[in-house]
Amino acid sequence: MKKNRSWLWAVIVVLLLASSIGIINRWKVEQDNKTYEVIIPYEEILTTSQESGLSVDEVLTQLEDAGLTTVSLSPVTLTDLETQNIVTIYEESDLAALLHFTEYRDAIDVKKTGYYISVPEDDYYQRFITEAMDVEDVMIGDEPFYFLASSDEFYDTSTAIGYDEHALAAVESHNLSHVFRVTNAMTDEVNGKLVDQLVTLKSDTTAGLLGSGMEALGFGQVSQPKFIQELDDAGYFFYLIEGSKLKGEQAIARQNSYNFVRLISIDINKNSKYTSKQMMLDASVRAVKERNIKSIFYHIKTTGDSAENLELAVDYLNDVPNRMPASFNAGIPTPFDNIDVPAWAKLLILIAGVLFTYIMFGLLKCKPIQYVASAGMLVLAAAYFLLDRILFIQAFALIIAVLTPIYAVMSSAKGTKNIVQIALQYLKAVAISFIGIFIVIGLLNGNGFLTGFETFRGVKLVYVVPIAGVIVMVIMSIYRIFDNGYKNALTRTVKISNKEVRYWHLILFVIIAAIGLFYIGRTGNSGTTTATELALRQLLEDTLYIRPRTKEFLIGFPIFVTALYAMGINRKLGSILLIPGVIGFLSMMNTFTHLHIPVGVSILRSAYSVVLGFVVGLVFIVIFKILYKYVKKFIARWS
Repeated sequence: MKKNRSWLWAVIVVLLLASSIGIINRWKVEQDNKTYEVIIPYEEILTTSQESGLSVDEVLTQLEDAGLTTVSLSPVTLTDLETQNIVTIYEESDLAALLHFTEYRDAIDVKKTGYYISVPEDDYYQRFITEAMDVEDVMIGDEPFYFLASSDEFYDTSTAIGYDEHALAAVESHNLSHVFRVTNAMTDEVNGKLVDQLVTLKSDTTAGLLGSGMEALGFGQVSQPKFIQELDDAGYFFYLIEGSKLKGEQAIARQNSYNFVRLISIDINKNSKYTSKQMMLDASVRAVKERNIKSIFYHIKTTGDSAENLELAVDYLNDVPNRMPASFNAGIPTPFDNIDVPAWAKLLILIAGVLFTYIMFGLLKCKPIQYVASAGMLVLAAAYFLLDRILFIQAFALIIAVLTPIYAVMSSAKGTKNIVQIALQYLKAVAISFIGIFIVIGLLNGNGFLTGFETFRGVKLVYVVPIAGVIVMVIMSIYRIFDNGYKNALTRTVKISNKEVRYWHLILFVIIAAIGLFYIGRTGNSGTTTATELALRQLLEDTLYIRPRTKEFLIGFPIFVTALYAMGINRKLGSILLIPGVIGFLSMMNTFTHLHIPVGVSILRSAYSVVLGFVVGLVFIVIFKILYKYVKKFIARWS
């Protein structure tokens, strides 16, 4: 049996090595994409200028000298032009009231509803308005106005007219690149005009297109594919704001082959995580270094003294390159090159996954279950190739991800007091984990996963199922349910389930449930973290480049090492310690299922955790030996 399993392991390793081209290609693509940018919106620069008394040129000069690379430009509305004192807008009733006691009291027909817009002095803005909208020229005395009827089916005062080329010229005069923000207008016609202008304005200093609002350009409109194709042909890429996908954005990504750059928004005005410059710097550097983000969108602080807010922005910009690792450089970022993952490579990984599943279900010592589980995985693999649906490969990867930690722990749980043997069993569990990890990241590979549009589904399950699985396996091991074969397992299970439940059982269940809820609540990005933890994490990150996960090197791995030792003394106690011990292995799997994280970063983080976890585990063993000795004396004295 053992010889047969060794043969299967050899086949799995050969298959994975042969299919490694996809992961190697991903690593190369990530290594070749090291340019990042810092963006500040032009609207905030304009506001800072107005409030500080500095000219826009002076503000841009300060920001450019500090290291600003890019400015974002939003499409302008009539309301924006009024805010900039370029036009004045009157509703028909308001203007009629103003003229009521003048000789022009009858010049306004209040039944003809709409907006009277003062004609700008600058010829450019006159053309800007009249070429975009169907307005009527109106004279009231000696004053010319544009009249925009409220019945206009395309435009009102809040509809985007186009991009202000005067603002664009001001940005380009400072040799800064620019990003155009794109909104989704209510009609194809308005979106079409904006797309036409974007195609015209595309230049070497144009970085890309950043969505604004709740919907992506063209969402809900039949012309969206046409718009995206025109922009793609013009050479534009898009940005994806981390944690803020727009409606319809995934359709754009799939159409343009995930031609996106990942972006983080650093907004001190809205996010309590960015209340200090240090916190903003930590978040910015971590995003670029650890999450394949290449664009930092910095918002100037809007409350308090405008001069101090500008100074804060300048200090931040000066410090970003000093904190950023030397391998990254500021400039115009580009989307990831296409990651080539041959179909034959995925086929080999799927075959390896089926064989791996067969081996893992061998823990149950039940051949029929092994065959059924393997057949189920084979069906998922076939469905993926026949139907070309990513869902099947995501399901396949999820099953591997939740089973691997269980098998890694239980198959390596051989109790011994010999430290060398403990180290070997520990390395065996780590090696098994990396086989499962290789299968998961080998299958979920490509630009869709790297950008974050396509994801690993079932992150919470990776945290819950392995613990539940190890609990079941430990109970089966303690009560030797499968010792007489799987045919007698059901009888033994029924006999155990009929045992009397005591009050302390219920109390223990409540305690375990409370710990479980706390544990699950701390998983993912929304988990709570204490100030002490944050300080420790930052210290580790500054020292080691990448911070190993606390739940791995301080909890899961050390407890697993201790469990191996404890099993050599007390099999039941050691087996129980395997339950928290699985946390390290499921957490390591979880690290790699965050597919937008560079694979090199995940490997380095896991390597730190494995090494430090074993060292801490040796310390735990010393503590366990001392405690166990005193507990034995206590029991002997009072028994």
